[in-house]
Amino acid sequence: MASSPAADALFDFDLPAQPLIDALQHYGVLTRQPALFRSEIVDGRTSAAVSGRYSAEEALHLLLGGTGLVAERFGHDAGSAFVLRPMLDAKADGTGVASLGGMDGYPRLIQTRVWQALCANSRTAPGRYRSLLSFRVDASGQIQRVRLVVSSGDRERDAALLDVLGRVRMGSTPPSDLAQPVAVLVLPHEAGAVMRCDQVQGGG
Repeated sequence: MASSPAADALFDFDLPAQPLIDALQHYGVLTRQPALFRSEIVDGRTSAAVSGRYSAEEALHLLLGGTGLVAERFGHDAGSAFVLRPMLDAKADGTGVASLGGMDGYPRLIQTRVWQALCANSRTAPGRYRSLLSFRVDASGQIQRVRLVVSSGDRERDAALLDVLGRVRMGSTPPSDLAQPVAVLVLPHEAGAVMRCDQVQGGG
């Protein structure tokens, strides 16, 4: 399959080794290519130096050298984004819905509520598509400002994803230290998502 012009674009990099969060900010300004991550997974890490002419993807992989993080591309052309995750993390925690960063406590609750909501709608039930979304959880536990970062490849499904997630409530107030916005990957079964919707219990 041929590469897109966007994927082939080359950029001139001259980034010294520095705090990873700073390097990612410089990278984003130069390439205009989203690199999504939870702040806690980059804290305390140092980037590798990147000097030379590279594509956005090549440069990001070089920049992450030695950090213990990897970048995964989701989508293609103008709708693509890179998602950073620890090298040894499971892609989807066995469910097909993966939140960036740790999955304990409130993030686990978010994952559960999102999964239940997606499975309750035949249009959005995971298994046959992949998508990347971000949103915020307000003080009442309601999901707000849902944004489709990478399309599912179906316009009607995309609209349904935004509608379904916009109705989700956690049932409890988020902790003050919850890193927001939250990003969620929805992966197809073939990408390692082993849980099926009929295995998920409904929950209020």
